Amino acid sequence: MTSTPAPAPPATDAPPKRRRHVVVPAVSGAVTVLLLGAPAKGCESPAGGPVLSETAFREHVRHTQDAGGDAVRRLGIDPATVVDRKEMGHPSCKDDLGVDADGVTRDQPSVTWEPDFAGRAAYVAAVTTLREEWSARGMTVRDVPAPAEGEPGAGLPGVRATDDHGIELSLGPDWLSGEPALVADGGCVRHRGYLVDWE
Repeated sequence: MTSTPAPAPPATDAPPKRRRHVVVPAVSGAVTVLLLGAPAKGCESPAGGPVLSETAFREHVRHTQDAGGDAVRRLGIDPATVVDRKEMGHPSCKDDLGVDADGVTRDQPSVTWEPDFAGRAAYVAAVTTLREEWSARGMTVRDVPAPAEGEPGAGLPGVRATDDHGIELSLGPDWLSGEPALVADGGCVRHRGYLVDWE
């Protein structure tokens, strides 16, 4: 006689699963602090580079003006007759976050000349002259594509180079008027002293 197996016990609700708690290591807190602190540290430094004395900054301003004036003279033009504007500030250079030390300010000296060329051929010849001159001096020269049709200065290519004082020189159409402009840009510089007058 075979015995009949006992019926299986009725199914009951499974016991609730234990929740697993994820333990966040203490290291993650340190990483968060570092990530939050990094942008602030980034704002403190590179823009503007080292802090120049007022005397050194005046010398940098002089180099800026002289470098551009020399380029204008290379084109057979007296710089004093075609200087358009001299500027000391640029919105992207100014320190709005207050991270510079007291007595330190940022300025970006630049001078713009607007030579009057007889026509497109004379302008292109000037671009070629400066490209060759700057290349001969060992400067890295970059061609600037002409603005597209319908934009100010359409069809006028430009040229750009940086000299051994860090002055960026360029000849090309002004972004607003489209007229040929030669610009000497001294870059964003941190310095002591508040007001440096142009010569």
